[in-house]
Amino acid sequence: MSATETPLTEMALRPDGGSREGKLISVRANFFAIPQLPVDTIWHYDVAITPAIPPEKARRLWKVIEEMPEIAKYKTVFDGRCNAYASTELDFNENQGITRQVDLPDPSGPPPNASTSSSARRNAFTVKISRVAVIDLRELHRFLQRDGPLTNACMTAIQALNVVMTHKLFSEQVSVGRSAYTPNNAQDLGGGVEKWDGIFQSIRPGQTQLFANIDIASAAFIKGGNAAGLMAEIKRVRHLDELRRPNAITSRDFQTFHKHFRTCSFTVTHRGGNFKKSYKVAEVSMTSADKITFQQTLKDGSKTLMSIPQYYQQAYGLRLQFPFLPCIGVKGRESSLYFPAEVCVIQIGKRYTKRLNEEQTSNMIRGTCIRPQDRADKIIRNIRQLDISRNEYMREFGLRFENELAVVPARILPPPRIEYARKLMVNPQDGSWRLDPSKKMYIGQRLESWGILVFEDEMRFGRHLVHSFVRELTSTMSENGMNVVKREPPILYAQANKVEGNVDLMWSTIERSCNASPQLILVILPSVCQTYSAIKAYGETTTDGKMTQCVLSNKVRKVNKQYCGMLGLKINTKLGGINSTLARDSIPFVTDTPTMVIGADVTHPSAGEARPSVVAVVGSMDEHAYRYAGRLQIQDVRCEVIDRLKYLVYELVAAFVMRNGVRPKRILFYRDGVSDGQFAQVMRDEVQAVKDACRHMDPEYNPPITFCVVKKRHHARIFPMHSREADRSGNCQAGTVVDSVITHPTAFDFYLQSHGGLQGTSRPTLYHVLLDENRFSSDALQALTFRLCHVYSRCPKSVSIVPPVYYAHLLAYRARHYQSHEFSDSASTHSGGSDANYVSFQISDKLKNYMYFI
Repeated sequence: MSATETPLTEMALRPDGGSREGKLISVRANFFAIPQLPVDTIWHYDVAITPAIPPEKARRLWKVIEEMPEIAKYKTVFDGRCNAYASTELDFNENQGITRQVDLPDPSGPPPNASTSSSARRNAFTVKISRVAVIDLRELHRFLQRDGPLTNACMTAIQALNVVMTHKLFSEQVSVGRSAYTPNNAQDLGGGVEKWDGIFQSIRPGQTQLFANIDIASAAFIKGGNAAGLMAEIKRVRHLDELRRPNAITSRDFQTFHKHFRTCSFTVTHRGGNFKKSYKVAEVSMTSADKITFQQTLKDGSKTLMSIPQYYQQAYGLRLQFPFLPCIGVKGRESSLYFPAEVCVIQIGKRYTKRLNEEQTSNMIRGTCIRPQDRADKIIRNIRQLDISRNEYMREFGLRFENELAVVPARILPPPRIEYARKLMVNPQDGSWRLDPSKKMYIGQRLESWGILVFEDEMRFGRHLVHSFVRELTSTMSENGMNVVKREPPILYAQANKVEGNVDLMWSTIERSCNASPQLILVILPSVCQTYSAIKAYGETTTDGKMTQCVLSNKVRKVNKQYCGMLGLKINTKLGGINSTLARDSIPFVTDTPTMVIGADVTHPSAGEARPSVVAVVGSMDEHAYRYAGRLQIQDVRCEVIDRLKYLVYELVAAFVMRNGVRPKRILFYRDGVSDGQFAQVMRDEVQAVKDACRHMDPEYNPPITFCVVKKRHHARIFPMHSREADRSGNCQAGTVVDSVITHPTAFDFYLQSHGGLQGTSRPTLYHVLLDENRFSSDALQALTFRLCHVYSRCPKSVSIVPPVYYAHLLAYRARHYQSHEFSDSASTHSGGSDANYVSFQISDKLKNYMYFI
């Protein structure tokens, strides 16, 4: 391209025609080709609805709007918010648009023609429709053919086509994001929650044409039914009578009920079958129905204090069976109106957005674990159920797609050789290799001053159990290459006081017993609980710095050599050792020149949590890209772009210099969790921040940077065509890479399935390069990324995402434990320069450059 030509994209361009390394195969992908672009133009309209309503209600209102004379003759689609699209111009003045009063029929209340009723007033809306733009699809066509840039008009066109494809299904089912769900075949997850199956749909640009990315989807929804029965499920009792005894329902239970049902819709049963009015839960009472009283006006005008059970007995002749349960509250004019739980029927369709508990998570995994071939077959069945030929909206726009999975070329990259001590080389099979005494750790550390802190009752969890576990652990670590000097470390059972006191006592006990500075406390816990959070927060955010390794007591009871082997890998890494590495000729980009590999992630609080977001950045500290140091900070909640990244990177580069005596000559940055729409902002802010960090160290320091976004939250799946090209789980083999047909027309991106499958259908990782000053070829970056996935310290396997991103996940998760323990003590204001003033976690200087977080 000449200097005068317009660049096709602001991001890094694909440097060549794609990969050539590895074995060439074909795979199927859940992408369905759109053979040609539909109509040449799409008319874009703004839809303003007053008062504002949620998308699901707006879609019901649109069904009424569709009958308006100006729109009825066209099949116009609507996104549930403010955008409508038509294949031809609508019949009204383009400058003024149209404004109409529209009544929404309410199946649960009086009809809209009852204009004097409050119900009718609540369902009357002012709708204004005005033209925004005419979308020219020829611009999108030029982009797909690589004859033009990816413009805002192209993105708007793809957005419009997505609405065309999803409009009908989203109008008929419950939509969440780009997926539509149905309660058919719902699976109970426990605790008043159930799994719904759905269909994911998205139009994606491929090379030379568009594709419909179709996948199966699953989500948790609040279970419908009688509220009293659901409370029994949440409490995990077989019958509500078990809750009749005093204090059976605690204050925490009342809070749990409130959080579970709040904003759900419900109907009532005590008014008869013809009363179908729907209410929305504003609260769940913090006490039982029989303890709620109110002033009731009698027929003679006098007032009396009456309880909820008394009122229902008098007004409806209904004797409450479960007056010990809380009430469901709705907003009244002056105060809440309460309904006994037993007369309330929770309606289905409300998504459960809170974190699933252990039982629910286990049930969800079992319900969504589908073998690759079964998943592909189910996707095909879903395509047929969509019955595209009868979708009048898609037909109106001329949009159609093939009903078979796309067949795309792929390559299986050869695995790297894994190196252990004494230059022992191992060849992985299906993304893994065995851990046994014949493979000694590349660098096994010396363990001479450590102890065991037990948070269990000594009567129930005797010392013989601890001794047996320690014997197996020390034996296994020694066999695998560590130098375990202290084979019988001191054992201390925690006292009934603060966690900090127990940790300090253990630390001083180790110092006296071993006559050396303590290296590690092995902590035995009954579960991952608040004690775990307190131990990690105290041990890692105080000045002294105390390295800990926690294990669950049930693992100690059942001594297992394989578990001890994996535990030894973590301990050796935390002490600064190297379990295994890659043969030096495997990653010359890292080994030949001082290079830093960086991983970064931003994690956000769960829905309803009032906590900030956490930024975690890790950087490699050695020529093996094995040892990493990490840095943390917090920033505004839900802010995805990293603020003050400059100072985090500066600290990591400074740590690299302190360890190696030289600055990294080049930087490879893997960034997790960025959506397509944020690429431009990340280029502008984060890529520039990395450059600024280097110049902050020295104005002349300007190492070449490759910045690559790592994406796991997508719905692309690849399926082997033949069993000989699959692994034992039926998935594509580790090292399968796709970088053509379904990838970006011009940008440097690729799908890499770097791990061996265990169960279910593996998800490949999408890598998208935003900046590439190191001038990688497709082969070079794909091979380097795949090989780095074999340098993960916690197990002898290749992992699904490149390890620095994995470590950033672990570090950010560790910060959540600091927050849940005592946020104010674990964070501090840090100044990193003249314009820096941000909040970071104050990790001990003794630990911050070690991998304490794995």
